[in-house]
Amino acid sequence: MRLVSPSSHRTCVPLRIIDGEGAPGAWLGGRPPRGVIPPTSVSSLRYFGTVPLSIEPELCVSIFVADLEPLMGVRGRINEVGLLHPIVHPPVPRELGVSPFDSVLSEHSLMLLEPTEDWVEDDDGQQVIRPEHKIGGRPHLVREQPALLASVDDVRKKGYLLIAQFDFPSGEDAVVSGDWPFADGILTLFGREPFGERDWCWYWDF
Repeated sequence: MRLVSPSSHRTCVPLRIIDGEGAPGAWLGGRPPRGVIPPTSVSSLRYFGTVPLSIEPELCVSIFVADLEPLMGVRGRINEVGLLHPIVHPPVPRELGVSPFDSVLSEHSLMLLEPTEDWVEDDDGQQVIRPEHKIGGRPHLVREQPALLASVDDVRKKGYLLIAQFDFPSGEDAVVSGDWPFADGILTLFGREPFGERDWCWYWDF
């Protein structure tokens, strides 16, 4: 499997939220991909977005997420699938009509930028792990607490890669309407081959 996520954690593929056509099957908000449905065990799951997962074979992963209220109980830690559910699938068009899983966010595409260094300089001139939206690299942690750092290190040792990170839209992103599912914070999705039901975990905080 040839993944979109770079093999080196020092490199990432930045994403940008745009209006109009972006990368094939790469979306944020709006209608979910056709026929891609989350499990019914969590009734509040809504579509969030889709990112390319692999080039060979050509696969995407769509992310469905619960409402903010239950998410508040699991912020700032590594979580198993449940309140957030990723689904791997081939690229397909969006649903044509209204779906009960439609996102609360306005409908946009995602543009994949050229791979780049995962370190950036913050407003104080300090080198930090890149926040913003990206595929690959390392997670940008809102609070680098010892227990969380240990969990992230454990995830890395178990072979997980950063499949997608989404930050609150800003800068050159298109204007996104609707309530960001993660308050004004950041989501990171980790995955590992073969990307089965138990091969995912995630983190969010603000």
